[in-house]
Amino acid sequence: MRRAITTLLGLTAAAWVMATQAEVTVIAVRIGADDVVELAKFYDTAFGFKEIDRVGNPPTEIIMRYGATVAEAKAGSSPEFLLQKRETGAARDPMHHAVFRVPDIAAAVAAATAAGATVERDVVTVPIGGAPIKIAMLVDPDGNAIELMELPKELTHLPH
Repeated sequence: MRRAITTLLGLTAAAWVMATQAEVTVIAVRIGADDVVELAKFYDTAFGFKEIDRVGNPPTEIIMRYGATVAEAKAGSSPEFLLQKRETGAARDPMHHAVFRVPDIAAAVAAATAAGATVERDVVTVPIGGAPIKIAMLVDPDGNAIELMELPKELTHLPH
């Protein structure tokens, strides 16, 4: 009887965890900025993010989202991109970075560099899940790493 109750509790807990995990989605990505206003201009120019909200006056955080217009971005459901004021002297960790899927990596690199990014690693093609994925590494004007990925047109996501 004790074993049956333990098994039942274990199965119930596993089912609860699986149900909870099924509801997990990415709500936002947050990166540091020395000047959130200037960095927001970069991400708007380079990648088309629109500012949908600010925190603080002067701003200590700017909240952005994809959209053709600010109204469309506010109404949209894409994950938010948060730029938060970095503490003075805080270290920049090259491992923490945003990864963007882009339709044309050469054009995205050109737009980002024109807006103020620097190329850390030129475009290379690497096999991921057997598919050729184009990848470039950039650094935004505040020193944050950015990874750009171009997937073959027929893929909707990385093939893992």
